[in-house]
Amino acid sequence: MDRVSHEAAVVVITPYLHFDGSSLLLYRFLRWAEQRRADLVFDVLHRYEGPLRERLLALRNVRSVTPLLPRRRRIIHHVESRLHARAMASRLRSASAIYCNTVLGLKCLEDLVDALGISSPQLPRVSVHVRELGYWITRSGVTRESFHRLADRIISDSQLTAANLRTSLQLEGCVIDEYCDTEEVLRWRGCDQLRDEFAIPKQRQIVGMSGTIEWRKGPDLFLQIARHLATTMESPPLFAWVGGGDAMNRYQIESDSRRMGLESMVLLTGPKQNPYPYYASFDVFLLSSREEPFGAVCLETAMLDIPSLCFAGCAGAESFISRAGGTVVQRFDPATMAEATKALLEDESGRRNAGQ
Repeated sequence: MDRVSHEAAVVVITPYLHFDGSSLLLYRFLRWAEQRRADLVFDVLHRYEGPLRERLLALRNVRSVTPLLPRRRRIIHHVESRLHARAMASRLRSASAIYCNTVLGLKCLEDLVDALGISSPQLPRVSVHVRELGYWITRSGVTRESFHRLADRIISDSQLTAANLRTSLQLEGCVIDEYCDTEEVLRWRGCDQLRDEFAIPKQRQIVGMSGTIEWRKGPDLFLQIARHLATTMESPPLFAWVGGGDAMNRYQIESDSRRMGLESMVLLTGPKQNPYPYYASFDVFLLSSREEPFGAVCLETAMLDIPSLCFAGCAGAESFISRAGGTVVQRFDPATMAEATKALLEDESGRRNAGQ
């Protein structure tokens, strides 16, 4: 395959190459650039390997995909020789720009320049795309000083993310709302992959959620809402979570589901390379997150005519959900969310109007 070849490339730094939200958003951005900015070429540096690597390398504008070691080990140990270290430093210095796909990407850059002994004035302009709220910013170890030292431009993916940066780190930046691949999503309208794959009866309603199984996504809240509907609805829906997580988080949720007697009500599908045909089976999309910087899946399910629900103050897509006819629950309370979900499930015409 003929690749774009330029001496100076945009260096992209991302922690993951999994089929998670930020990694897929990066892939879609690079694919968009391939089609519309033929003058740009990208070198991708990442911390953890993942299945998205081959997709990135298939893009003509991606020149290289190079791994870094996990944060617990000095990144310099991954540089096999002094010559390689000099080449890595030269790549950063000669880049036309550096783009950190997330705050965790900024932490990767900070570790890398410290390991290589590069000072910030030696770097090109650095843009940091903030797709995290308090939980991941705190966990990453990135500080206000990290931004001041390395970031020339800060991009927030929602007004909620920008507000959190102002409040927690006293940082300002521009806001660019998240996006989705409209053509790719619309291809799957009318599909029913979830029911087909897991033998779910056509008449059974499905409440869907998507994302990594972790605290901020509210999988425990998802179970509490399911338990409430198990006791208040004659024919309770199936609660389906499309997405994966580490083994311990999944074990905790599966264990709680069994203890709560919800084995027949809760389905964890595991990660899916293409989640859209699974989303198309949802009757409603329940964003159970405590912290959701934006929630691009709300855009995707809306294009599939599926209405969304979320907790107030927890999702950057809250205003979109309100404008699109979804439901924003003002109280951060699983029982209140369960009642709102029940009302939407029992109102077929209202649900259809909300989805459209």
